[in-house]
Amino acid sequence: MKAKRSYSTSVAFLDLLFNTLLCFAALFVTAFILVNPVSDENKIDVHADFLITVFWPEDIPDDVDLYVKDPQGTVVYFGKKESDLMHLDRDDQGGNHDYVETPFGKIEYKENREIVTIRKVIPGEYIINLHMYSKRNPSPNPITIQVDKINPFSTVLLKTVTLIRDGEEKTVCRLILDSNNEVKSISYVQQKIVKDVQSTPWGVSRWD
Repeated sequence: MKAKRSYSTSVAFLDLLFNTLLCFAALFVTAFILVNPVSDENKIDVHADFLITVFWPEDIPDDVDLYVKDPQGTVVYFGKKESDLMHLDRDDQGGNHDYVETPFGKIEYKENREIVTIRKVIPGEYIINLHMYSKRNPSPNPITIQVDKINPFSTVLLKTVTLIRDGEEKTVCRLILDSNNEVKSISYVQQKIVKDVQSTPWGVSRWD
């Protein structure tokens, strides 16, 4: 008399398992293709020529403003967030407004960051300034500025500037760009531009 086996094999279960694995593999390949941002070697699919990013420690609630002046004399800043070819993403006020109220509650994003996008380059000089609108922390604020050329990608400038008091303004750099989006020169001669926009409806209440 043969003993009964204590286990059995289900062909249907194996087929189901195999098909499930195939589905996961197909989904993985599809997701990889969709999220890959690089279209060509060393090229990023972003509709901009340059990005200017300013960020400072999330635990420092200072209100720092980024100003960018183009060769035509147009200044982009919190009171004029967009010109023909430049755009400021948002006015980051430090510890204020680092959250969004939603029907599901308050969503916080602990980040002190402002970004100016240069969509197309006008040949000439771009002046990048930082202005301490409101110094809320007694410690000096180390502010990092990064200028990136997008296509092909390269970091043109990475620099840290320290602001210590209300109204302090510093020129981070002055870039000379040509019609081929190439950086011809970088200088650091200081030039105040905050006063240039004081007559706007928003005004600027603090400057050196």
